[in-house]
Amino acid sequence: MAICWFCYWGWPKPVADIYLKALAKLDGYDSPLKFGPAHVVWEDENFNSALWCLDNFYKYKGDYTQEELDIVRESLIELSKLPEEVYNIEPDDYDGKHPGLYLPPEDVEMVHV
Repeated sequence: MAICWFCYWGWPKPVADIYLKALAKLDGYDSPLKFGPAHVVWEDENFNSALWCLDNFYKYKGDYTQEELDIVRESLIELSKLPEEVYNIEPDDYDGKHPGLYLPPEDVEMVHV
């Protein structure tokens, strides 16, 4: 059984900050982030998919309000502006089973969200 590396270690702080800011604007209602047009990023932790989500945003808008969608879209735009080395930190050789053996870089602060 595979174990998610980000689930174990958390998210890089700049990524978590974007998510938590959006979550605060949604008053803690995480459904638009996790099940709406950004689910690939925020629920599935595919941070490198922000541009794909933006390109396909309205295909997956669901029944969310325009205000909710604007907040989600803003979070994706912010994430897409981060350099890849900020969010693409899962070790290439991660075995999918033992995340504790594959440490994040020492200079990266990880945050559980």
